[in-house]
Amino acid sequence: MSGLAAQRFAFAATSRLTDAFPGPGARLLDAALRPTLGSPPLAACLAWRVRSQLRRPRGLRRFLVVTDIHIGDAVMMQSVLTALRDFFPEAHVDYAINRQVAPLVEGHPDATRVLPIFSGAHLPTADDLAALRAVLRAGRYDLSWNLSSFLPAAALGPDRPPLVSFVSHAPTLVRNERDPAEINHFGYQAYRFVRHALEAVARPVREERYPGARATYGDDAVDQAARYAAGVGLGAGRPMVMVNPDGACRFTVLPFEHQARLLHRVAAAAPAGTVILMGAGHSQEGIGARLVQALPASLQPKVRIIPRSMPLEAYAALVDYADVYVTGDTGPMHLAAARRFSRSGRHRFRNRTAVLSIFGATVPRMSGYDSTRPGYLPSNQDAPSWCYQAASPCRNLSCLNKYFKTCRAVRCFDGVDVPALADLVVSHLTAAGSGTGPS
Repeated sequence: MSGLAAQRFAFAATSRLTDAFPGPGARLLDAALRPTLGSPPLAACLAWRVRSQLRRPRGLRRFLVVTDIHIGDAVMMQSVLTALRDFFPEAHVDYAINRQVAPLVEGHPDATRVLPIFSGAHLPTADDLAALRAVLRAGRYDLSWNLSSFLPAAALGPDRPPLVSFVSHAPTLVRNERDPAEINHFGYQAYRFVRHALEAVARPVREERYPGARATYGDDAVDQAARYAAGVGLGAGRPMVMVNPDGACRFTVLPFEHQARLLHRVAAAAPAGTVILMGAGHSQEGIGARLVQALPASLQPKVRIIPRSMPLEAYAALVDYADVYVTGDTGPMHLAAARRFSRSGRHRFRNRTAVLSIFGATVPRMSGYDSTRPGYLPSNQDAPSWCYQAASPCRNLSCLNKYFKTCRAVRCFDGVDVPALADLVVSHLTAAGSGTGPS
């Protein structure tokens, strides 16, 4: 059985257990998985493997960093590039990422080349793997860093360079969940993982300083966002909320009825003149229009639907106009939380977007942003960020891998306090006022 097939089988089994016994099944899985996956002996064994890989190359001058295959991973894992430059400022560092998000990473000061390889499917396609193997063969890399659990070493070919896998850090991530004060975000922990690993073979030339997520924008994307903003009447101090109703899979999308109630409450209570921008929907095509249609006729004019055809780079630049960005656990959440930069230097971003991320059963400390609680990573904006987690009765550690879960009943968003979420958005709009977007 291949690695991916074994993962599918294991996570399907956990799903069947919690389908049948939501609460007891979740407690049983946590009781079994947390001590095993977070055990010190396992951590020590994996750390030894990392050190052995690092000692194989004769020199460390050329690196390939392979992210997970999705948009959000490419954004939050840029910290690995910085960790490598902390030790090797003159090295060649390539960054293999999702094609769609590549324009937003291009220009990163710590990347030699950004390689747009992955097509955007939930799992690597045959073409994705072939392209990655070709890069590995041609790149003459001394070492590669694999940040994806969906890319086992065997899939990368026999002639690949020595490889260090972020999966080796899994026991630490699991143990950190028991420490409420430890920041356990993937981006932050990836930075620390690489630095700690390299300390065994080299000395840093820069002090340890986690940089936070960033995104870099071209002039065309900023101009396209500005034209759209002017067309829907943004600016002149009007408050603005941007809502991403979409999600990576059914386990990360707030159910329609909850989204409709939240939109209704925000539209009814927001300060006068507030504009609500609603994503049209990609994985859930048409959800934006259905949500607007669910509003009373008197509130519908407050909402504008962002065209589905708007490129991701322009959409992400438009986020800078928002006082609050509301989203689930999905790629655009990371773009909203990232510090925005102009590639040409001609534009200045506000970077004052508050981010409200709504989680079901996935682990918010590992991928969300919250500036109000210890143990969470704040967004890289000059504004607050909040993680909200629903009271899912079957939430357990196996929910971390949302793409292999097969639960028949989606209980991830049971117990969502919609009024509290709406009050949070409205209170921030009332207190913050608004400015213009990028200039």
